[in-house]
Amino acid sequence: MKFLPVFLLALLLQSLSSLAQNKDSTTISKKKALKQAIKGTVIDRATKLPLQGATIMLSSSPSLKQAISDPQGEFRLVNVPLGRQTLQVTLVGYQQVTLTELLITSGKELVLNLELDAQTNKLNEVMVNASSGKKPLNQMALTSGRSFSPEETNRYAGAFFDPARMAQSFAGVVAGGDNNEIIVRGNSPKSLQWRLEGVEIINPNHFGSEGSSGGGISMINTTVLSTSDFYTGGLAAEYSNASSGVFDLKFRKGNTDKREYAFNIGVLGAGATLEGPFKKGGAASYLVSYRYSSLSLLEKVGVKVSDTGTPNYQDLSFNFVFPTKKTGTFSVFGIGGLSTLGQDAKRDYTKWKERKDGWDTRFDYNAGSTGLKHLYIASNKLYFNNIISISGSRSSNKIDTLDYGYNNSLYSRNLYTNTAIRYAGIANYNINSTNVIRAGINASFLSYNLYGQGYETAQKKLKELINQKGNTSSYDAFVQHKVELNSRLTLNTGLHANYFNMSKSWAIEPRLGLNLVLPAKQQLSFGAGLYNRLEPLSYYFAKSAVSQGQISEVSDNKLQPTKSAQAVLGYEKLFGNSLKFKTEVYYQHLYNVPVSVDPLVNFSTLNESDNSAISSSAYRSLVNKGTGKNYGIELSIEKSLSNGYYFMATSSFFDSKFKALSKQEFNTAFNTRFVGNLLLGKEWKTSRNNLFGLNGKLIYAGGRRYTPVLEEESMRLDENVIDQNKINTLTADPYMRVDFSASYRINSKKVSHMIIMDIQNVLNKKNTIGMRYNSSKRIIEPQKWSGMIPTLNYRLEF
Repeated sequence: MKFLPVFLLALLLQSLSSLAQNKDSTTISKKKALKQAIKGTVIDRATKLPLQGATIMLSSSPSLKQAISDPQGEFRLVNVPLGRQTLQVTLVGYQQVTLTELLITSGKELVLNLELDAQTNKLNEVMVNASSGKKPLNQMALTSGRSFSPEETNRYAGAFFDPARMAQSFAGVVAGGDNNEIIVRGNSPKSLQWRLEGVEIINPNHFGSEGSSGGGISMINTTVLSTSDFYTGGLAAEYSNASSGVFDLKFRKGNTDKREYAFNIGVLGAGATLEGPFKKGGAASYLVSYRYSSLSLLEKVGVKVSDTGTPNYQDLSFNFVFPTKKTGTFSVFGIGGLSTLGQDAKRDYTKWKERKDGWDTRFDYNAGSTGLKHLYIASNKLYFNNIISISGSRSSNKIDTLDYGYNNSLYSRNLYTNTAIRYAGIANYNINSTNVIRAGINASFLSYNLYGQGYETAQKKLKELINQKGNTSSYDAFVQHKVELNSRLTLNTGLHANYFNMSKSWAIEPRLGLNLVLPAKQQLSFGAGLYNRLEPLSYYFAKSAVSQGQISEVSDNKLQPTKSAQAVLGYEKLFGNSLKFKTEVYYQHLYNVPVSVDPLVNFSTLNESDNSAISSSAYRSLVNKGTGKNYGIELSIEKSLSNGYYFMATSSFFDSKFKALSKQEFNTAFNTRFVGNLLLGKEWKTSRNNLFGLNGKLIYAGGRRYTPVLEEESMRLDENVIDQNKINTLTADPYMRVDFSASYRINSKKVSHMIIMDIQNVLNKKNTIGMRYNSSKRIIEPQKWSGMIPTLNYRLEF
């Protein structure tokens, strides 16, 4: 994009101009230090009841008057100095919570939702340091999980305000490439599940493909996110349709005291976030965020941004919360986005250097999820949480070829529409302070309309790849029991049941979790269980090829979900209040995996990242007779932000294999064997508590696996033909990427500014994926990821 450097420079100059304009007001108000408020609620984690009488104080500013939570659990701490602060929350009978390095700015009040755990042991004092521990919010999760804050997503280099890109630095995670796809413990990226407010949602990423879990740009705006959870395995019984990683996202509640605004402009988009009470003095609030592609806006005003197509996208996130006095709290939430990328061939064939230069292409991905949530606290022991949601996606792709007269002919066309109506209900009962029972049901009603055509070179005509329309459903039920056996040992047992209507199949899945607290801030954890995961529905309608280019009807075989058995053992050690070492070893056995009915075709869904195989010769009837395995060890050492700096070093060593009908074992494409990540950052406090920060990230991973291309056969058929006897026997060069970001936050009276420059792949290294037949050039050539991706963003909050 030739215009991009000029655009970044212009935006930077505009931002610096804004800073200069604020200089005078800064000088005028030097004598008066800027202050802000911290507000929020304190609740019991187990019962969700508000806690009255909790003491909230700033240990970083002990002279400041402390706050006490009222009968609704609400508190407000005023005149808080700007900058980084440490907050302590204490209440008799509960574990003390310490939140370190909270960022206080002039443009926005800090709103916290604090959950306290009952102190059930006999120790004199138990302190939970939320910054160093980063324990999952879900009290039932005992292994392979951690919480993350929106600020971490904003701070990490190369994250682009995207939770998935942020998670690329975590142990057990490998970057799927230069997009935001992630490989969790050797599993296919498509096995990652996204959840919002406790219910599964469709892939929330712009430019995602059918069946994938990632894309080029996230639809999730971190301005509406609250602290959320990320898991790499060892899931509690309440999680359904998940076999590897899970993003369990939470939206925050809008400010109920006053209206606040945030405006953002940058390479990633121009948008606004609005929040506040529906009426003054009321408890109901709104939170809305909208964003539109900046590059597309430039195109609309006549500025040419790119010669290869300009990404056009927009997204919307919202959370409306309505507390009531007697019937509980209702909330309406949602997220959605539209994205388009197209390019028309130049109407001058003398400039066509290869076949694809004469193509008109268009790619669209639209997706959205919205839901109604109801939390009802029936007593001091029992609460209910019910959610009804609807998710939908529409993925389309069309390629037209042009002749020298610029007449177009259809080359390929795909249109996949999926809709899911879901219900998720939970009942949580506290038997006593050491025993909790949680049970629930999930129901998913799935509708699909799947259509695809592609050009078959051998027959010189279009071929119908898939044409299916219908409905199916999936039902889940679970029960789990968490008990503190003594002051140091916690046990979580659970049972999950699933029924998939399409295949009329049942799955009964036991789950187990153990956590043992050891002296000297150490702990051991263990988790094990059975899990299942639906493949993209297009795989359930695969057809078998027969002679003369014809295709048989859909097989009568009804595929069942992919299943897995997992076990994980972990150890962690805290050093002080901000440094943590953690290691986990795991083993995952996958079975009931859909594989090709042809034993000469070593196709397995474990080896695919989306449904792109639908257009290849490997796409034919599938049976649940494949297996796979993932095992490895993860190590990490993490220092949370304190004293102005943080770092995290993670490494993973793993193996990922699959077997198809031939029973021959192969590497999966995602078996990079190892990955190492180094993440670090430093911030400096300038005048009036402004903050300047530098952040860096290094990713070094083994190369992706790929299969030798049969050159003569590829030339003959004019399509990529691989050696089925040597699946993933070759390894690309190691993947290496350096990301860098710099930020500056300026506080002025009632307004804060933030400028962030974030560069992915600052060294412009174009990593190789593998080798592939290029039908345009009729050669075998390397596939490469993109190079440097620079972004610059300016945010205004008031």
